Amino acid sequence: MKKVISILSVALLIGSSLFAQGASETNSKKLMGVVTPAADHGFTAESIRHCEAQVKKVCDENGYEYRFMTAGESGEQSNAVDTILAMKPDVFVLWPVTGDALRSSAQSIQEAGVPLIVYDRFIEGITPDAEISGDNTEIGLDCGKYFNKVFADELKKGTVGYLEFKGDSSTVPMERTNGFEKTASPNFIKEQSFVTNWSQQTSMEQMESYLNTKSVEEIESIQAIFTHDDEIVFGIVEALKNYSGPAKINIKLISGVSAGEGYMDLFINPPFKDIQFITYTFSPSMVRDAIDLAVDVLKGKKLQKTYRVPTEVIDKTNYKEYMQTDIYKVRYSL
Repeated sequence: MKKVISILSVALLIGSSLFAQGASETNSKKLMGVVTPAADHGFTAESIRHCEAQVKKVCDENGYEYRFMTAGESGEQSNAVDTILAMKPDVFVLWPVTGDALRSSAQSIQEAGVPLIVYDRFIEGITPDAEISGDNTEIGLDCGKYFNKVFADELKKGTVGYLEFKGDSSTVPMERTNGFEKTASPNFIKEQSFVTNWSQQTSMEQMESYLNTKSVEEIESIQAIFTHDDEIVFGIVEALKNYSGPAKINIKLISGVSAGEGYMDLFINPPFKDIQFITYTFSPSMVRDAIDLAVDVLKGKKLQKTYRVPTEVIDKTNYKEYMQTDIYKVRYSL
């Protein structure tokens, strides 16, 4: 049923886009093609809203046409790419569900001579005209350093056990994990790693399972949790709130990524007295930068091969200032 709904959604998007703008073959306007994942979790949903808003804005301002399509699975994304390629676009922005699965589609875009911009989840073996994302490697590197500072005393005495909750199998979690493991002390021991598919519900169930199946000694050995997304943290928090077993919770630090409005409440109304929270800026609105690069292409400007949107750690010491910044205000401007 989910697949049928997703396919119908793609069809509706195609239909509405064609109705609203007319077929590209009927005039000489430049055409921007955009394919994104479907809204499988909150961050993606926010990103799609920002992406579509920016596409409409820049195309209206510059007299361009566009075809904007979302798809929840890699096969559906490939079909969307084929559909737009048949319309002979002048530039293509591709945000893959999974990079490896979209390699053939990306090659088709390049073979057609269409400039390609890949956003967020990269495609190994492909060199597009530009790649743009948040700085996932820097998130991991800085998080490892932050963990080292918080646990400086414990690391001098011995090891610190932690759990990792990844997003999925794309390049994004790989970069964050690799960065973390590069800077974190070797005395941090990863007791278990989970793949959540960016789901709050899944992370809650995984944490509950851990708490209900592991020994008291194993549970009490966990002092930190390294995650790849704020929503994952929310699930973990719920599981910890619900735990009533015999083990003492010794967790001292939990990290997230996104720095959204909901995470700010963890600083404003801390759910636990002894657990610190941190997150890293990774705004859904940065997808607008990928669309701006497409505009640069259409205007004949030369692109860099790689763009990384800077990130910043947000904790209890600076969250108030962060909530007054432009990056935070733009995120919630829609």
